[in-house]
Amino acid sequence: MVEVGTNKNGTAQMIAAKNLRVLLLDDDKFTLEFVGDMLLELGVAEVIRAENGEQGLAMLAGLSSQPDILICDLSMPEMDGVGFLMHLGMQGYVGDVILISGAQQHLLSGMDMYSSKLGLIPLGTLIKPIARDELAAVITRFCQGK
Repeated sequence: MVEVGTNKNGTAQMIAAKNLRVLLLDDDKFTLEFVGDMLLELGVAEVIRAENGEQGLAMLAGLSSQPDILICDLSMPEMDGVGFLMHLGMQGYVGDVILISGAQQHLLSGMDMYSSKLGLIPLGTLIKPIARDELAAVITRFCQGK
């Protein structure tokens, strides 16, 4: 048990050292708060929350520099995750993306490949409800690659 706690603290320290900024898009307010809080607990410095793709694009346009990671739900009203990713691709956005959804894994994997074709960098896919350890693993991979 002690090792697990130490490992979690070590992970949070490594993530915190990177001073990461994450844009999180999800229409479900509970998921938005739950995953946002999880990211902060994992050591992410700043979490910017958006409830749909249109809000996400507006927030991106208002930032002085792009976030380190985008975490995007695929199924949202107004502008869904697919539309959001398409807009990013058309704008020439190059960045790291984690896709989340309640959909089946094979659908997420297809979207992972699609985001790559748009010029985005797929970090991984997570099925809702999102487990802390799985989110930590994807964020840790990002940190180790940078």
